[in-house]
Amino acid sequence: MKKVLMHRFTACNFLDMDEFTFEAYIVPLVTSLRFGEQLYYLTAQIEDALQSLVEDAEDLDSELYLVD
Repeated sequence: MKKVLMHRFTACNFLDMDEFTFEAYIVPLVTSLRFGEQLYYLTAQIEDALQSLVEDAEDLDSELYLVD
């Protein structure tokens, strides 16, 4: 399996999250890689973090809403 790096801006767009939400919920669950001033994340970790949030919401009997 290839390990693909995703730029922070791309990760926010991929998850359709603003930076504040991304920083609060995704960043604590992933490893960040810094190249100069730019932050990158492993794509698989971004997907795993999102899956963890979904599973946690199910365990807490919560509902997730997609907001456009």
